[in-house]
Amino acid sequence: MKETISKIACISTKLGKAPLELLEALTIPETERTEKLSALKKTLAALELVYLATCNRVEFIVVMPQADHDVAAIRNRILDFFFKTQDKDSKVNFEPDNFRLFSGREAVRHIFEVAASLDSIVIGEAQILGQIKDAHQFCQESALSGSVLERLFSAAYKAAKKVRTETELGQKPVSMASLVALRLSEIIGRNPEAGIAIIGSGAMTPKMAEIIRKRHDNPLYFVNRTTAKVEPFATKFNGKAVSLGDFLEGKQKVNIIISSTSSQEPIFTATGLKAIMADDKKIYAFDLAIPRDFAADLVDSERLEIWNLEKLNILAQKNRRDRFRTVDQASHLIEEQVKAYLKKEITQYISPLFDSAMNESMSLAQEGLNSLFKGKLSHLSPDDQELLLYWSKKILARACYLPAQQLAENIANADLDQEIRLSYFVKSAR
Repeated sequence: MKETISKIACISTKLGKAPLELLEALTIPETERTEKLSALKKTLAALELVYLATCNRVEFIVVMPQADHDVAAIRNRILDFFFKTQDKDSKVNFEPDNFRLFSGREAVRHIFEVAASLDSIVIGEAQILGQIKDAHQFCQESALSGSVLERLFSAAYKAAKKVRTETELGQKPVSMASLVALRLSEIIGRNPEAGIAIIGSGAMTPKMAEIIRKRHDNPLYFVNRTTAKVEPFATKFNGKAVSLGDFLEGKQKVNIIISSTSSQEPIFTATGLKAIMADDKKIYAFDLAIPRDFAADLVDSERLEIWNLEKLNILAQKNRRDRFRTVDQASHLIEEQVKAYLKKEITQYISPLFDSAMNESMSLAQEGLNSLFKGKLSHLSPDDQELLLYWSKKILARACYLPAQQLAENIANADLDQEIRLSYFVKSAR
């Protein structure tokens, strides 16, 4: 087993740690991901790569050729890759502490916590696990990821399921959409007849529509460049499909706009909003897109109130405080699952070192039993002799590999750097 846990690294940035502009710059359009990630993997000289980009985080999970890699150097090469020119670099402000760097055991723990939604803006939100699975699958299908990260993510999915089924995080699932719904209820309480427009045809559109319809009967409009993509939503949620062109021309008046598209350029600008705001009513906008659908120079005013992901992060602070006790319980489960994963990986890594002892023991057992079968145990039938030989080998195999399992468990449970221990076995095996 060439790859070890110590070769895994993760470079992470998310809202609350980094400005929205940085996340936008690190978000690769879906149509360009295969090509750009292949180039990034080559630039990093990584064996495997998984790239996760959501509305509030970007993660680079890599397996490096050497265990003694410098995670900060990996981060710097990623930044060089994304900000190749000084002009582009100057447009985005970022600092070293905008990034979290993980390696080895800590990288494993971080990935488990992300999958279990313990590292989310909204603790316990259910969407992140599906996003991780999609990101992992994409990288597998694009030949970016391999067996090491396959085992890691499979274990992370198992840990996330355990957290969701054994703690209260799974009993009252929350999401970014539910945070928007809290603010929506306040707005609609003051404007009972408010019209609501949902922009885009992605996964967030039906989520928001379902939440809205459970609480409100307000006019609901589904806006997209191609109306055919949102007409099924309009039918299902008793709304109306509207083309983006007509909407931007002000042909459909609303008070609330919820936007989550994959557009690489802002959809709403100061000039474009004039037609929408022509009736002098205040617009409440929720921008859930990365990059943003509302231009960065748009600010709150008497006519416009924008809730982007950074402002929604403030609402999420209460969610974190309310769930401290549950998070502590979930963290304990995660630690158990991390140790189980480490034990399994380390056992596979060091077990070959015990092969010679097992093979020699098997040969001695075979030789001894053959001698007994010709002498004192000659009265045994061939079937009994075969059964005795079978169980002797079974017990010997267990006895030979039990030290490997116990050693792996001790390493997994230890606080000291496992690489110090594993490096000894690597040298011994050569």
